[in-house]
Amino acid sequence: MNAISRHWQVAREALVKDRKRSRNATPSADPRFLPAALEVVERPVSPTGRFTAWVLLVGLAATFIWLVFGRVDVVASAQGKIMPADDVKLVQASDTGVVRHIYVRDGDVVKKGQPLIDLDPTVSAAEQIQAEKALLASQLDVARNQAIANALSGRGLHFDPPPGTPADVVDTQRRLIAAQFAQSEAGIAGMAAARTSSLADARAATEQIKTLDQTAPVLERELDAMHGLEAKGYAPGLKLLEMERQKHSEAGQREIAVAQRSKALSDARKYAEQLKQMREQARQTALSDLAKAQSEAMLRQEELTKAQQKSHLQRLVAPVDGTVQQLAVHTVGGVVEAIRPLMVVVPYGALTMQAKVLNRDAGFVSPGQNVAVKLEAFPFTRYGTIPGKIESISTDAVEDKKLGPVYVARITLLNSKIDRGDEVVSLGPGMSATADIRTGQRSIISYLISPIDKARREAAREQ
Repeated sequence: MNAISRHWQVAREALVKDRKRSRNATPSADPRFLPAALEVVERPVSPTGRFTAWVLLVGLAATFIWLVFGRVDVVASAQGKIMPADDVKLVQASDTGVVRHIYVRDGDVVKKGQPLIDLDPTVSAAEQIQAEKALLASQLDVARNQAIANALSGRGLHFDPPPGTPADVVDTQRRLIAAQFAQSEAGIAGMAAARTSSLADARAATEQIKTLDQTAPVLERELDAMHGLEAKGYAPGLKLLEMERQKHSEAGQREIAVAQRSKALSDARKYAEQLKQMREQARQTALSDLAKAQSEAMLRQEELTKAQQKSHLQRLVAPVDGTVQQLAVHTVGGVVEAIRPLMVVVPYGALTMQAKVLNRDAGFVSPGQNVAVKLEAFPFTRYGTIPGKIESISTDAVEDKKLGPVYVARITLLNSKIDRGDEVVSLGPGMSATADIRTGQRSIISYLISPIDKARREAAREQ
């Protein structure tokens, strides 16, 4: 700063002295007759030259100020095309089929849900009928097993067929239920009869024991009396022996009757337990069959729903309001393949631009930035640009055959029309365009010296 001040002071003093000398100098009448050195000193400075010098100095200073303080937009250009905000809707067949009827042509305007193409429903209708029959059979199994389970649980034998079951099928199912229930009851009844027989044997043995217990005291008194008579010689010895034998015989019969009663009661308890197990087993079997039938019915219901959906998809309808384009099938009776696009429906509504941002620019592009869209069909130098804003940008790059890895940006157009001069034209999907994305600002001088700075930083690095 001291050096600058000193030079500025010297310049000012020189200028002051020059002005004083100019005021004090006595001008020559005609400097042309003076010597050459004096002519240069005495000749007045040309006003035009002085003015030109000042103009150049002012212009240079203004240019320098503009270079330092002037700002220009930093723009990232991205190629893309105009498309509907809701994206173009593909119309595809869910399965291979035969075209039965074509309702539309290219360019037709359609409403959401309007039929586009009918496919032959023969196969899908047959599959739906087959699924309905399989479901009815499963529902009959459920109703039959439910009736048997209820009957075995003591709630009565009642069969409730599903709606729509033919009368002959209902009659057959009732007979089948009766036969299955009778078979289960037959085994239970046999076991119950065996238990009843054992209880009867136990009661008979008990009666026999009771009778023997009643006659035993009488026989004992008779035997005592016979002993007294035999001792006095009034009774024969053989009669006494006969009575002794009868006593031992009745004692043996009582022991046998007690054993028979014990065995009969044990058998009755065993038969009762087996009867309980048989009934429980029959109920468990019926409930297990019911659960399997219910699971099968649910599976058949899903198959029917699938068949109904497939039958419903034999008619292709418009997914949205829009215009039919790229119709790929024109022949009734032709075969269409699954998932192959048959047409597209371009929706009505707002337009957006899908742009491919180069990898080198992706780090500077973010949602909310302003965009100037230049249409290829309408040169921007004559028709101007369409304003827009960045709506979103993909988080991962996709491979482009020409541009390499690119990031897909979605741009909302703030205007969907352009003034052609004689009329205002609406933009249409598919128009090629270039998006100039304003990523920031920089000074003009930094723009001019950036190549020099880059060269300076990268210089002298070669091996």
